[in-house]
Amino acid sequence: MPDEPAKKKQRTKKDAKPAAGGASGSTRASPKPAAKRKAGKPGARSDAAGSGAKDTVPVASDAAVPPVPTPARVPLKEVPSAPSESSGRPSAVTEVPAAPSGSSGRPFAVAEAEHRGLAFLRLSSECRPSAHVSPLIYLNKDVVTVGRLPTNDVAMDSKRTPQMISRQHARLVLSKPEAAQKEWMIHDCGSLNGITVNSEAVTADGRTLRPGDVINFGRRVNPPEFEFIFEAAAPMDAPAASAAPDEVFGEQMQRIADLEEELKAQREQNDAQAAEALKRRQASRTALNVSEFSEELACSICRDWLVHAATIDCSHSFCWSCIDRWLQTKQFVCPTCRQQVTREPVRTRAVDAIVLKTVQRLSEQEKVDHAERVAAAEAQEARSRKNLQDLEKSVDDAIKSGKMFFSIDNNWRKKDKETFAKGVKEYTGTARETYCRLTGLTVQWVHSADDDKLNQALHNLGLQNQVGKPDEEVRQRLLMFLRYG
Repeated sequence: MPDEPAKKKQRTKKDAKPAAGGASGSTRASPKPAAKRKAGKPGARSDAAGSGAKDTVPVASDAAVPPVPTPARVPLKEVPSAPSESSGRPSAVTEVPAAPSGSSGRPFAVAEAEHRGLAFLRLSSECRPSAHVSPLIYLNKDVVTVGRLPTNDVAMDSKRTPQMISRQHARLVLSKPEAAQKEWMIHDCGSLNGITVNSEAVTADGRTLRPGDVINFGRRVNPPEFEFIFEAAAPMDAPAASAAPDEVFGEQMQRIADLEEELKAQREQNDAQAAEALKRRQASRTALNVSEFSEELACSICRDWLVHAATIDCSHSFCWSCIDRWLQTKQFVCPTCRQQVTREPVRTRAVDAIVLKTVQRLSEQEKVDHAERVAAAEAQEARSRKNLQDLEKSVDDAIKSGKMFFSIDNNWRKKDKETFAKGVKEYTGTARETYCRLTGLTVQWVHSADDDKLNQALHNLGLQNQVGKPDEEVRQRLLMFLRYG
């Protein structure tokens, strides 16, 4: 009929209104619930084009209709396929700790079967890593990188020595993949702390590894952190160790232990030789050259080794008896540099010890001569102590008996001056100071007396040449008089 196309067209426009209204904000018919849809495989498309079913909502070709929301399709990440029995090699570097059969880990026989034909690095028994390090690192790629960054095939770092391992530290390369006995080479990737194989540095050109080689990544520390033993790949056609894994593993460990013992013995021998050489060098450096010290440890007055060394103001040292006799002559200057001496010399026992050790390297006759001089000096010192004790006793007895003595503050007669000078000249040092104490002349009096008393004391003691000099010089001269005259 001629009007049928027109009716169909009207019907189509009428049905299209809800869709157009949905575009402008009105409500359109919702699709059927998902539970009523035909079940399909996960990820299958649910739209009409994918399934071939009719749409529940008619859509006009000229209407702007938003697309029906469909579940988001998440692209699946490619997962490496598991190693097949025939390949014998995983698709990435595997770090598997060797666990004996019956433990909580995988049985050794299973791990050994999976990695048969692979070379591996075994952590040395002397290592004490500060961070987690796998005890076994299987080399199941033609090129294996080692470094601090996690992008390396084997990532390792140290908490004890941060950044000891460079970002990309080393590269292990399978140099002869087609050969029956595969060879591995290790290359240094320009690391800061380097790599050593059997204590020899590895360069960028690389070094071929042999079974039992000891590889150390980074600096050598004690105890080591990253020291591994290289083990070659087991033959592919070797029988599986499923029946007796302990025997196979025991043989391998015994061979490794023998090599480690040999290397340990070699290291101990090298360390002993180095220690002996260091001891010889230190002995040669610390050995005293007697000819060089003879001038420094000799008294410039007697021209012999110092005995009971005494140091004066200018730091020059002399024998105590020598400088004591020098000052008794009222030459209050240094015999070496002529600098003024204003106080009593001081014993220097450290110099005595050095002299004694130096003399021990001399001949027997020189040792005897020095010992005799030391004995004579000690005997003189003992006599001086005895004289001092006798004098102190006499002074105490005189004071107790009420005897009268001259006073340094009074004006002495000529006879008084002669009597005092005759008695005091027999003493030096502490004994002389004790004798002067009878007249009231003491160290305290020298520091507290005024100008008039100081001048009176100078006249009484026969030191008129000091009158008129500054007070400080006068006091120093009186102090020296107390000890030496």
